[in-house]
Amino acid sequence: MGFILTAVYIVVTIISPDQFGPGLASYHPLLFLAGITFLFSLPSIFSYTYLRSSIQTYLLLAFIFAIALSEVANGWFGGVVASWQVFLPSAAVFFFIVANVTSIHRLKILTLAAIAACLVVVVEALCGYYAGFHGEMFVFRQNLYLQDEVVGQVTRLRGAGFLNDPNDFAQILLMAVPLILIAWQRGRVVANSLFVLVPTALLFWAIYLTHSRGALISVAVLALMAGRKRMGTTASVVLTTLLVLGMFALDFTGGRGISAVEGGDRIEAWASGLEMFKSAPLFGIGFGNFTDFNDITAHNSFVLCLGELGLVGATLWVALLVTTMTGLSRIIRQQERGKIEPMHEANVGCEEYSVGWLVGNPPLFQEIVPCSDESPITTAIAAAPGVEARIDRAHQSIVPKHWFVIMRLTLVSFITTGWFLSRSYSTTMYLVLGLATAAIALHGRAIESRILSRWVSFTLAAEAMAIMFIYGIVRL
Repeated sequence: MGFILTAVYIVVTIISPDQFGPGLASYHPLLFLAGITFLFSLPSIFSYTYLRSSIQTYLLLAFIFAIALSEVANGWFGGVVASWQVFLPSAAVFFFIVANVTSIHRLKILTLAAIAACLVVVVEALCGYYAGFHGEMFVFRQNLYLQDEVVGQVTRLRGAGFLNDPNDFAQILLMAVPLILIAWQRGRVVANSLFVLVPTALLFWAIYLTHSRGALISVAVLALMAGRKRMGTTASVVLTTLLVLGMFALDFTGGRGISAVEGGDRIEAWASGLEMFKSAPLFGIGFGNFTDFNDITAHNSFVLCLGELGLVGATLWVALLVTTMTGLSRIIRQQERGKIEPMHEANVGCEEYSVGWLVGNPPLFQEIVPCSDESPITTAIAAAPGVEARIDRAHQSIVPKHWFVIMRLTLVSFITTGWFLSRSYSTTMYLVLGLATAAIALHGRAIESRILSRWVSFTLAAEAMAIMFIYGIVRL
């Protein structure tokens, strides 16, 4: 039941109760749904080790505590509750996914449910764009300025709720594009056309109509990463360049330029964020207080964290991304080198199962969770070379190799768009982190002790480089 409610919570969050009118939204249905989902997730939280074995779980808990510290350090104790009310619905998405996604089948269902919700909003938004459905809810008309004079207007597509900004809408649709490839089945031409190619074309058309400049950059980065392995670096760079030129020719940005002049207000916001960090380096100026010190928000997820939560919060936030990216990349490298063979669910209609991981030769680790079903499950992990690990092959399910590549592309998409948006606390980030963390946990111990001892240095290095890069841009 916890898994079903998790899927419902994610779908309702993406579709948003806001589009059904302020009357329904005033009852805070998502808050009540989150409470019910939490209660039904308790058995999974206490029974399964996924939530407790993931380093991201502890980092997110520490991040929630850092948000509270940012308010306390600035003398507003009541702000702790107010801040948590804003952030916890997003964090809940992560915890619900990791607690309830205990099989590969569930991971696929939840991923496709999130994509389906995005497609529902896309269809609604397109109806609003072309047929006036829901008035101005799904359409945003933005004035174009030249030397403080209005010279035109661009019509941009958007969603409802936390997706009511066209850039937010483009961000989640961009992450849905690689995720939808999970539904791809080799040799199924009709099914792939109906359930992968057509929805992908619909997503790209909606992304185009958002006219998001960050989306253009993200599409280029995704194309470069996806093509590099197959075509080589040089060929992928050339094709990506042609793709970007083609998108400019098609007026992807809706007449809005990409230049230092066009982004001058954003660079000023970055400079303000650095000043906020200098004034309160440890705990920041307080959660949600960036616009109290600057006319606009940071337009950079890292700068927003750095300014509002200080070094403590920003480090934890970066660590969430670093550990997840490290875990995905390490599994991909192991699979490419043939050094890891996952053995997973022998699951015959029961919620608990035996699971083991073979890392290297001989195998190093196994965890067994008893199955409540009457069907026998036999798993043996070798203690020495030459002794095979056995599992009931009729029910074996292995995490497909390309899933981790897809998850990494999705995370890269968020990082790319997040560099130009203040989305440190948005649901989109924690949805992607939850899916990626669940995939890592299902596969095995992707981050071993020697990696755990290095994630701090990786995080601090990434954070230092980000600060220096932003400082350099501001100074130039």
